[in-house]
Amino acid sequence: MRAFLNAIASAERWLTIAAFALMALALLADVVSRRVFLTGLIGATEIAVIGMVAVAMFGIGVATDAGAHLRPRLFDFLIPASFEPVLDRLVSAVTAAFFVIFAGLAVWMVIESMILSDRTEILRLPIWTLQVMIAAAFITNFIRFAAYALDPGLKPNEFIEDIKDAAADAVDLPDGDTR
Repeated sequence: MRAFLNAIASAERWLTIAAFALMALALLADVVSRRVFLTGLIGATEIAVIGMVAVAMFGIGVATDAGAHLRPRLFDFLIPASFEPVLDRLVSAVTAAFFVIFAGLAVWMVIESMILSDRTEILRLPIWTLQVMIAAAFITNFIRFAAYALDPGLKPNEFIEDIKDAAADAVDLPDGDTR
């Protein structure tokens, strides 16, 4: 299962990088065109928006795989240490349920768009081809969190503590104050 999750994470990273590059290049080309030819490129903004949606959707998986999601820790002290493994599985299972529900809705949305032959406003691309990435992102995150619920050992460590430690080491506080 670890190899499968790594393959998903690798694909998400590459898709995120490609989408960000597409977005940046479209906006750069539009700006250059406006400066040189005094007119923008038709469809550049639409392409950038498509790239942005892809970055947002696949970025969920990238952040999750890196253990970089921020979560509130305000009430962590209320949970006994012996209950944490059960709670960890429960949180992953609830998150998986969220993603599977939205994956189902996204697939339904793709099918509806295919039936209705909806197209984008400027480039006239079939909308379902863009909505597929939303469905794919929800599906891959469902798989990821279902795996975490079944085997919490697959879940990446949250590195927020490492960031705090690095920040504390980088700051010289007077008189050994740790704040």
